[in-house]
Amino acid sequence: MHGGDWAIYDATTWAEKNFLDLSSSISPYGPGPRARLLWPSLIDRLDRYPDWRKSQVSEQLARHLRVDTRNLIVTAGAMEAIELLFQAYHPHHVLIKIPAFSEYETRALLHGQNVSYVTGPKDLSSGPGMLFIANPANPTGHLLSEKDLQQYKEWAYGHGHIMVVDEAFIEFVENWHHHSVMQEAIQSDHLVVLGSLTKFYGLAGLRIGFLVGQEDVIAKISQHTYSWHVSLVAQEMAVASLHDQTYFELTRSWIHKEKQRLQDLLQPFGRVDDAAQANYFLLFPKLQSCDDIIKGLITQGILVRDARTFKGLDQPAIRIAVKRPKDSDRLVKALSAIYGITR
Repeated sequence: MHGGDWAIYDATTWAEKNFLDLSSSISPYGPGPRARLLWPSLIDRLDRYPDWRKSQVSEQLARHLRVDTRNLIVTAGAMEAIELLFQAYHPHHVLIKIPAFSEYETRALLHGQNVSYVTGPKDLSSGPGMLFIANPANPTGHLLSEKDLQQYKEWAYGHGHIMVVDEAFIEFVENWHHHSVMQEAIQSDHLVVLGSLTKFYGLAGLRIGFLVGQEDVIAKISQHTYSWHVSLVAQEMAVASLHDQTYFELTRSWIHKEKQRLQDLLQPFGRVDDAAQANYFLLFPKLQSCDDIIKGLITQGILVRDARTFKGLDQPAIRIAVKRPKDSDRLVKALSAIYGITR
């Protein structure tokens, strides 16, 4: 089951079966109080076109990211951001650090690009192109060390590559500004950061993301955008959410605390990857197969992500998103039934 694939069920079925979606790594706490207060008034503004300049959301996001608006493009989700990169650069060769989000490869192949995979700096090859690296990685949730990041950057700069660092999940990480490469990206014409407001801020249904880079790089990519591509609702909800940082600092703490608790609770069912620093982690099952667990959980109304579809994992695993404590307890109860464990 892919993250978000619960959409194969209609809304009535979803509600009746009380499905719990642990396949999609979106914050369980949703938009903050300002966004919730704003939401009812948006229905009366749907007859208006969105601000094609995206002025307010760009200014608010730039302040949050500590960059200038000239170093930023707001996009209709990370998917549009990836597409814009291919349209602007037409790379001859695409390198992807695996395991990784599948859409880097999908878009590259649609644009007729050659794709190669790397697991570490030792696998890098020469020649101009584009390198995709997620930090934190998906599906592992691992953060790259500063040493590894530096090796990738030196290679990209030395070989004329554009290095794209996908930081879609970085705000789930404690002290996330310290781990981001945005401040370096705004100074370099070989480094671009891809980001998202849908995961941490619980806005997945609205599609809003961004690209950060050096001013000339952003100007080049911006030529491939089109007017009104980010909806009025997405812009307004993003601005309201970005104003609620005190609330989101709390949610980051709640999620981190629950991740630690859930990882401990899952020990009887397999090996847990406790190096993950995002809001998801891998479970490597023991005694039961991934197929049996995934099917068994579906019958109990719980969806998880089959990580075997990711290239580069050396063992069968399941990716589990961290939600609320009651959701963790429900998952553990369901797994106990599958394993025949009495709790």
